[in-house]
Amino acid sequence: MYLKRRHIEILREMLKTESQAEIEAKLPEEFQIRAIELFILGLAEIQGNRIVITEAGRKIVKAAEDLELPDTIADSAVIKMLELLEETGKVPEKWIEILKERKLADENGITEFGRTILEVYKSTHPVVYLTPEIASFLRGMPKIGTLDELITFKNSKAYGDNIINALQAMRLLKISPPTENGSAFSTTPAAKLALRALSMIPVFARAIVLRKEDFEALKAGRKTGELESMGLVNEKGVTEFGKAISDTYEAITREEEKVLPIYVLEDEIKVLSAIREIEEKNKTNPDVLPTEREVRERAGIEDIGELLHLLESKELIERRFVKGKDTYWLTGWGREVLEHGPVSVDAMKAVTYAESGDVPIAEWVIKAQEEGVIKAGVTDKGRFYLKLSKEIKRKPYLTRYDAAILAKLPRKKYIHKDELVRLVKDYIGGDEKDIIRAIGEAEAKGFIIELQNGMVKLTELGEKVKSAIEGAKLQEIIKVKFSLTPTLFNVLRIIQENIETFNRIWKEKGEARDYKIEEVDVIKKHLSLSEEEIKKALTMLRALGFLGSKSITEAGKIILEAY
Repeated sequence: MYLKRRHIEILREMLKTESQAEIEAKLPEEFQIRAIELFILGLAEIQGNRIVITEAGRKIVKAAEDLELPDTIADSAVIKMLELLEETGKVPEKWIEILKERKLADENGITEFGRTILEVYKSTHPVVYLTPEIASFLRGMPKIGTLDELITFKNSKAYGDNIINALQAMRLLKISPPTENGSAFSTTPAAKLALRALSMIPVFARAIVLRKEDFEALKAGRKTGELESMGLVNEKGVTEFGKAISDTYEAITREEEKVLPIYVLEDEIKVLSAIREIEEKNKTNPDVLPTEREVRERAGIEDIGELLHLLESKELIERRFVKGKDTYWLTGWGREVLEHGPVSVDAMKAVTYAESGDVPIAEWVIKAQEEGVIKAGVTDKGRFYLKLSKEIKRKPYLTRYDAAILAKLPRKKYIHKDELVRLVKDYIGGDEKDIIRAIGEAEAKGFIIELQNGMVKLTELGEKVKSAIEGAKLQEIIKVKFSLTPTLFNVLRIIQENIETFNRIWKEKGEARDYKIEEVDVIKKHLSLSEEEIKKALTMLRALGFLGSKSITEAGKIILEAY
């Protein structure tokens, strides 16, 4: 979306006449540029010498009646502010001032004019309008970065502001609302498809335009002279270029699936490196195994258990019972992580938000640049961690901080991150920096989502896990460092998958306060774990309320269903 006061002035004149010449005589300043932008936005139809207002255009003119408007009303940053205000009910004061200045909000929230702009944005579909100049800019521009970097590129190549405006109007480019570190920008998934389409044109001879009716004609395989002249169809039907432009059109308003950001800590890298060293030794000396003790000594980290569970939850290591010992081995993902080094949640959010069709804030982009995830585009490191974020199947891992975050977050409601930090600190104590980091990690695990305005809410998974821990022994859960690990989950899963066998064991005489040896024997057949680890898992599952003496508890069932 990109809307200026001049757009509305032109729309008002269109209610009186459809003659472009008459309107341009009254409003000559940048008329041709603004008319094209109105066409791209779906607020006007251009038919030869005529320019016709659409229903969406009429709605905006009506809502803007009697308003004294600033030069620029809405762009992609303002739309994001409106969306976040509508969704969460709260945005920074700086954003409210911007929205008030543009008559989109007041002391009571979003105004009628603001709601109309948002409604039109959601209900209209922009036109694909690619000129040689727009194509050249899109090919050469950085694809993600700070807004200053985009402006520097534009100025260095002597492009006009209208290029950035047109890309925003087509939703191929999004700019973030301003924060302490300024604004960021990112191209959208539709922009990637547009670039793919543009790569199919050897010589760009004319503007490529795709409206709703053109898109429908392509979908139906109909030929028109206009589509043929643009190379979108030929005697055989829709061309590959036509399909690519059609894909671009379709992607512009498509809601992309959110990608959860991954993170890898410095200490995790140390543990992975230690395991790799031990694996190398194991090749020549099979008695040297990557046991917890061996890994601890080589990594030089005392509290190694928590890190091993964390790495297993991300599929970077796998646990195996070898020569009577519990051991830990690198997966293919784990080996690749060692090639790229650590990465933070915020750095990855710069990439995952852009991948999901959303725009990251400047702080995330700057962090990504510092960590080598972005450099005039996504780096090899960024691409690897994006692939990892998309493809791994995260396994259950719940720390004390996770439990406190889930316990203190309300259902179906946003609260500010600062408030959540305070609530967690009051509940279980801890260092503020550790709690802030834990909130980022809880997002990476899929429990919560943090938006650009700092508002946080439970995800569907978070709601389920919250129900589970509240139905279990929450006061015990928040006392332990980790209450759910891949090992504990796997033991619970095996019990569920063999419930008839366990029901028979539980019917036999004798209470299972911690565990029965018969339970251990069954689990041992299905999991590569030592008896000692199985006994520990059963004891912990019962102590924390996920397993009863003779059944899986409701809390345990919810956890199994959640994953």
